[in-house]
Amino acid sequence: MPRSPAPARRLSLGLVGRALLLMALWLALSGLYDPFHLGLGVVSVACVLWLDRRLPRAAGASRGEAEVHVLRFAAYCGWLLGQIVLSALHVAGVVLHPRMPVSPRVVRFRSDQPNGVARMLLANSITLTPGTLTVEVEGDAFTVHALTEATARGLLDGTMQAKVARLFCDRPGRAVYDVRWEE
Repeated sequence: MPRSPAPARRLSLGLVGRALLLMALWLALSGLYDPFHLGLGVVSVACVLWLDRRLPRAAGASRGEAEVHVLRFAAYCGWLLGQIVLSALHVAGVVLHPRMPVSPRVVRFRSDQPNGVARMLLANSITLTPGTLTVEVEGDAFTVHALTEATARGLLDGTMQAKVARLFCDRPGRAVYDVRWEE
C-alpha cells in the first residue's frame, strides 16, 4: 500500500513559547518592571492565550485550521512593514502634490484564502496599508476603497493575497479573481 505524502511541517511555538513571546512583548512595550505591572502582564498574557484557544472554534474553524507558518509570518510582518512605509510615502506625495491627484475607487475582488483567519489577516493588512481601506468582507469577496488608481492596481496584483495564503498553506488558491471597479 503506497504511503501518502507527509504533510508540510510547521514550526509551532506551543503554549509556553507563545506565553514567553507575549510576555517579552509586554515587557518591551510597557517598560515598567515593578511587581504590579509584571502581574498585569501575566494576567494579560493569560487572557490573550485563553481567548486565542476559544476564538477559532467559536468562528467555526477546526483545531489547527488557523495554524500559521511562524517563520513565514515573521517574514510577512517585515514585508508588510515595508509596504506600509512605501504606501505612506506614496500617499504623502499625493497629498502634498499641488494638484492633489486623488482618484478614489472602490474595488471588489475575490481571493481564495484557506480560512477565516487568513481572510481577516488580509483585510487588516489592506487597511493597515495607507491609501486603502477594506470596507467589507463577505466570504471570499473583498470590497476595498483605494485613494488612487495606482493603489488600487497595486492591490490587485495579488502579491499580498498570495503571501497571506502562504502563511497557512503550501498551495494557495487563486490570489485575485472576479475583479470589479467602481469610480
